[in-house]
Amino acid sequence: MDTVDTQPETHPETLSTGPRLGLGPLGITVRIVVAIVILLGANLVVVGLSALLALVPGNLLSEATPTSLTVFVLMQACMPAIVVLAGWAWMRLVERRGIRDAGWRWTASSAGWLLLAIIVAGGLVIAAVAMLPSTGPVAGTANHGSSAPIAFSLIALVSQSFLLQAIPEELLFRGWLLSTLRARPILAITVTTLSFTVVHLASNGGQETLAERLLYLAPPFGFSLLAVGMLLWTGSLWSAVGVHGGLHLGNTAATVLLPEVDAALSWVVIGALHTAVGAALIISALRHHRVILKP
Repeated sequence: MDTVDTQPETHPETLSTGPRLGLGPLGITVRIVVAIVILLGANLVVVGLSALLALVPGNLLSEATPTSLTVFVLMQACMPAIVVLAGWAWMRLVERRGIRDAGWRWTASSAGWLLLAIIVAGGLVIAAVAMLPSTGPVAGTANHGSSAPIAFSLIALVSQSFLLQAIPEELLFRGWLLSTLRARPILAITVTTLSFTVVHLASNGGQETLAERLLYLAPPFGFSLLAVGMLLWTGSLWSAVGVHGGLHLGNTAATVLLPEVDAALSWVVIGALHTAVGAALIISALRHHRVILKP
């Protein structure tokens, strides 16, 4: 468990007067909307930067070169940078807490919890896909002819999984929102899990029908619970980041290494495995009186 930085913050922005916005239904709803707006705004910035680069003669991102990879990663890094800045401002002005209180801190054990969570979440994805009947050959064979070096592809994958998705989304949902409601852990877990899951109705993962759109919610629901369970036991937001990023890495590994499976069925099984492990961790953690991101 993270044992560093467990004392209340003494920074000027941490005030004892409580948040300016209440924690009733209205206050919770406003926070969820703000979290979604922050994510959408940061995404639009990244998309806009990508569009501007596409207008540059020669299209810098069209070739796999060290320069293009560096630009790609820096562009992706804008996403967490914007979210951290917006989160810091909201925490200071509205919550009257420091952003470190939402888990945005790096300790001696953070790297270990991050790696462990990546292995757990990614391993569950691979296990889920491996147990399903195949519907075709190894899916990754179609990508073997790619001209991009493997190292470039790996860096781009990690960048997209963590900079574009895991870090900003976990800071907002498992960091800020979860910690804001920490005094009522069941409510905190329910609100953050359901709001995070519903947001993924807007995701584009190959769904074609309404039924598929609903089934597609199984993985985010499941890994949301797993992220909370890991966070409760480790006391580190980075374990939640690891779960989120690990699911994306596991999906890619399964695509490259394992035969094709029915997509909708895989969503259900992946979500079910993550839900089962996550629920077990949450229940045991609450029974042992673990707290949400101890300030």
